[in-house]
Amino acid sequence: MPRAARPIPHANMRRARQMAGQMPAMRAEGPLVPGVVPRVSRDAGSFRGTLSNYLPGRPAPAAMWRERQVAATRSEDLTANDWAASSLVSNITLNAVGANGLMPSSVIPANMLGIDEDLAREIGNAMEDAWWLWSERAGYDGQPFSELQYMGMHSALVHGEMVHVPVMVDPASDGGFLGLRIQPVHPQRMCTPADKRGQSNFRDGVELDVHGRSFAGWIAEPDPSLFTGMHGWDALGSGSFRRIPYRVGHRVGLFHCFRHTSEEQYRGEPVITPALKLFRHLADSLEYELIGQIVAASFPLVFTSGRKGGSTDDMDAFFRNGGGVQGPQGGQGDGQAPVYHQAYAPGQVLYANEGEDAKVLSSDRPGANWSSFVTFIVRAMGASAGLPYEAVLKDFSKTNYSSARAALLEAWRVYMMWRQWQARRYCHPLWRMVQEEAFLRGHIKLPRNAPGFYEALPLWTAANWIGPGRGYVDPVKEADAAITMLDNGLATYSEILGERGLDVEDVWTLRGHEDRMLHRLAPELAERINSRTGATAQRGPYPSDPPAQTQEQGHAQ
Repeated sequence: MPRAARPIPHANMRRARQMAGQMPAMRAEGPLVPGVVPRVSRDAGSFRGTLSNYLPGRPAPAAMWRERQVAATRSEDLTANDWAASSLVSNITLNAVGANGLMPSSVIPANMLGIDEDLAREIGNAMEDAWWLWSERAGYDGQPFSELQYMGMHSALVHGEMVHVPVMVDPASDGGFLGLRIQPVHPQRMCTPADKRGQSNFRDGVELDVHGRSFAGWIAEPDPSLFTGMHGWDALGSGSFRRIPYRVGHRVGLFHCFRHTSEEQYRGEPVITPALKLFRHLADSLEYELIGQIVAASFPLVFTSGRKGGSTDDMDAFFRNGGGVQGPQGGQGDGQAPVYHQAYAPGQVLYANEGEDAKVLSSDRPGANWSSFVTFIVRAMGASAGLPYEAVLKDFSKTNYSSARAALLEAWRVYMMWRQWQARRYCHPLWRMVQEEAFLRGHIKLPRNAPGFYEALPLWTAANWIGPGRGYVDPVKEADAAITMLDNGLATYSEILGERGLDVEDVWTLRGHEDRMLHRLAPELAERINSRTGATAQRGPYPSDPPAQTQEQGHAQ
């Protein structure tokens, strides 16, 4: 019999029961007690070594707004006066928004609305036309919308946020297509009034609702005849402010846009905040080095006078031999007050006082590693904003094709992030407001058998936003790559043309028009092009014309 199945003798069983009564019961039905073995200590949270004095602080709620305001003012000063900060901000703004701004392309989902594709495209074209007419005078002062986008992106990078107020005017008297206008406001005008600063529902110019959500912004609007600006906007009472709700029904009442990078954040931070010290110190260092070079380049020739530095007869001999300058006059001889030189002009000849020796300064600045040091600092400053060194300085002299393309791709991700942010937070809400007014004024007609405008507002106002193109490093290689991806179904025409800042429908419409015009005006050139590209059929001069017959089809008939 197997050992496991062998019966236990009676005496042994009695002994086992006695031992069991003396031993504690085993708990096998539940998990073990957790946390018995503590984990090892972490240097990051200890107070030893080089981190013993590293104690980051959190400002009090009453001081947080002051710290953010000072950082925004410093960022504005650096962007206005420092070449590196200006280059970084301008580079992101130009590539994310471009000179012409983001352009909408209506993409009404016809199947979800139950209408025909051609009808949806026709309505979308009418919406794009209304947007184009409105965007010519979108600003309150008549600025086109492209300038408002550029201004808003620049403000979001410099101050950390953009504040634009939508207002309504009479389009007949203002000369515009619609009544909606956008008024840009400096973000520092948005602050908490002095008599509201102690209230718990205010956060740095933002009024919160009962659920802690941003509800309204307070914009300083003092009397120009009384406000001098000496004490700042925050010294004004609530009577000198305008309270603007963030939303009025389903419409935006105040565009206060910034990138949320942390929890419970109510105001934005400048993009150069993490590296602001580097920008400032590098600017000072470059200025001091430049001043040193100026002093070294214009350092004058100094002669000594009196017993220690040589005799007067020696200096007279120098001038008699064609020195070309006049001798010392006053202030240098016996009994005269000493002369001290503190300003130097290029090529100047100076004379020391009696008993003084001249020490010629030797300039060995900047050092041998100065260039590499500046390059490293600029790399660090660019990395703080997500940009490579090549994109910050626009310097590709030390790169090849692969490294230049890698740098541009890294920079392009940053540009696209800011572009998509502005499209979501600013451009698309404005697109809906424009289309709503155009619909109410009768410029856009919807089919009767389709859902109403307000019933399906997100569907009727669906749109894509196209910005400036990425550009090419090597056009031939990148065009071949795009063709390969299209041939293998790995990309779409909309995606590839969108990277170039173009809309596929606009491109194909213009291409069709050019093809028809080419066949009508230069048929021989069109034939050569078709034979070179392998085309087997040609269209006539108008869309209604049937395809032209090839030679093989003619012989078959």
